[in-house]
Amino acid sequence: MDFQKLADLYQELEQTSSGNKMREILAEFFKKVPEDDIAVISYLTLGQIASSYEGLVLGMAEKSALKAISKAAGVDESKVKKTMQESGDAGVTAEKLLQKKLQTLVPPGKLTVKELFEKLHKITKTVGAGSQEEKINIVINLLQKSSSKGAKYIIRIVLGTLRIGVADMTVLDALAMAYTGSKENKAQLEKAYNICPDVGIIAETLAKKGLKGIEKIDVHVGRPIKMMLAQRVENLEEVPEKIPGMLGVEAKYDGERMQVHKSKDKITLFSRRMEDITEQYPDVVKYLEEHVSWKEYVIEGEILAIDKEGKPLHFQVLMQRKRKTDIEEYVKKVPVQLKLFDLLYYNGKSFLHEAYEKRTEQLAKIVSKGKNITFADRIVTDDLKEVNKFFQKMLKEKQEGIMIKGMDSEYQAGTRGWNWIKWKKEYAAEMTDTFDLVIVGAFHGKGKRSGTFGALLCACYNEKEDTFETVTKLGTGLTDEMLAELPKKLKKYQVDHKPARVVVSDIKPEVWFEPAIVVEVLAAEITQSPSHALGLALRFPRFVKLRDDKKAEQATTSKEIKQMYKEK
Repeated sequence: MDFQKLADLYQELEQTSSGNKMREILAEFFKKVPEDDIAVISYLTLGQIASSYEGLVLGMAEKSALKAISKAAGVDESKVKKTMQESGDAGVTAEKLLQKKLQTLVPPGKLTVKELFEKLHKITKTVGAGSQEEKINIVINLLQKSSSKGAKYIIRIVLGTLRIGVADMTVLDALAMAYTGSKENKAQLEKAYNICPDVGIIAETLAKKGLKGIEKIDVHVGRPIKMMLAQRVENLEEVPEKIPGMLGVEAKYDGERMQVHKSKDKITLFSRRMEDITEQYPDVVKYLEEHVSWKEYVIEGEILAIDKEGKPLHFQVLMQRKRKTDIEEYVKKVPVQLKLFDLLYYNGKSFLHEAYEKRTEQLAKIVSKGKNITFADRIVTDDLKEVNKFFQKMLKEKQEGIMIKGMDSEYQAGTRGWNWIKWKKEYAAEMTDTFDLVIVGAFHGKGKRSGTFGALLCACYNEKEDTFETVTKLGTGLTDEMLAELPKKLKKYQVDHKPARVVVSDIKPEVWFEPAIVVEVLAAEITQSPSHALGLALRFPRFVKLRDDKKAEQATTSKEIKQMYKEK
C-alpha cells in the first residue's frame, strides 16, 4: 500500500474530535488494507514499529531529524530551526519546508508502507561509528520519496510523537468492525490481546484466520502477558461476599511488579508496562538462574529495594535502578530482593486457567529460596480477624497493604476482576483515598509558577468506552523540582486540540496532552461535580508521585471511582 493513503488517514484522524467517528474512519480504512500490510499499518498507526515489549528504539534526536529535514528540503538549518520555533512541531516543520520544495521539483517517488517500515527497522539496527549520519540519510531518503503531508507523519513517527489520538483499544475496536462487522466482537480480540499484547499479531491473525484463529492465541514465552489487576472494597467485611471460601492473603509490597520469562538459557524481565527491563536488574537475573530450576517458565513477583539489613526501602529508592548507564554501580548502591507470588506457564503448559492454589503450589516446587529471592509473605485463611491481623503486620513492616486472592481463582490476564482484592493503608484510614490518574491537560502557572504549569487536569479511565474522563484539577503537592521537570516530560504528548479519547465538561485546560503520563493522587473524598466529565470530583487532591510503571490504560477506572462514591 502507498504510504500516501496512510498519511491521508492520519490527517483525517488528527482532525477528528470524536472517538466513535475515529473508530469508524479507521474501520473503513482497514477494510481496504491488503492482509499482508495490516500488521505493519497497525503498528505505524500507534506510532510504533513493533510492540513495546520488543524494545526497538529508533534513537533519533530532534536535532538529527531537523538536520534530515534541512537536507531533504534543500534549505539552511537556520531556516529549519526558525520554522520549528514558530510551529513547535518537527512534523509540521517538515511539511511546510518540503511543500515549498515539491512545488518546484518533479513529484516525489512512491513510498510504500512496507518500505517505510523496513527502513525504520534499519534505523534501529544502525549502530557504531557514523551511525547517526547513516540514520539521517535513511530519513532523508524517506522524506524525498514522500509527499509533504507524508513527511509530517514520517518525522513524527521517527521522533515518537505521532499524536493522532489512536491507542491499542481503538485499533482493536476498528479491527473488530472491519473484519467481523461488529464492534461487539472486540471482547474476543481483547481477550487474545491480554495474552498476546501485540496488535500486529492480532491484526494479521484476524485478517488471515478470522475469529477462529484469534481463539487459538495462547501464552508464548518471551512475549509478556498483561498482568491481572485487583478490585478494591470499602471495608474488609465485603471480602467474603466478593470472594467466598478460603483466601490467600499476600503482602502488597512497595516495589516494582515484574513478569519473568525463561526460555532455554534466556531470562527476560518485563515491567507492568510490558517493557523489557532485564538490563536494569542483572542481579535479579542471577538470583533466578541460581534458584529457579526449570528451563522454561513464566512467573510473577515484586522487586523491592532493600537496605544492608535486608529491610525494604521506599519505591522511590528503587526507581534509582531505572538507569541505562552506571548499572553495576547502582546494583551495589541499591540492592534488591525478589518476592515471587504467581506461576503463569511451566513445562510447556499455560497455568492461566489453573486455580491460584495450584499455581502457588507448583511455584514452590520449582523455586529454592535464597537470601534475595523468596516467596511473598502469605497466610491462608477464611477468618477476617486473621486477615486484618496480617494487614496490620504488613503495615508495621512498612508495606503498602495486602492482596486478597481466591484460592480457586484463575489468572485473568489484563482484567480487573473480583478474584483479587487490594487493601491498602489509605483505604483503611477512611479519610483518604489514592488514585492513579492520567494527565490530559494543564494550566499555565502564575507568580512563583510562571514559566511552568500551575495546575494539571487529570482523568480516570473508562474501560468500556476506552476514554479518559476528567475528575480533578491538581496543583497541590507538586514540588519546584517536579514543576520544572513536567513541561519537558509532557512536551512529547502535547497537542493543539482536545484528544478524541478525552472527555471534558466545564473545565477545559489551556494546554492539551494525549493521555500517557500517570500520577498518583491523594484525596480526602469524592464529591458530585458537574464541572468534570465523570460527574464526580476529588476533594483536596494532592500530588503523591509519578507512576512511570503504569500505562494510561492502567489508571484508576471510572467504574472504581463511581463505586467508591456509591459506597461512601
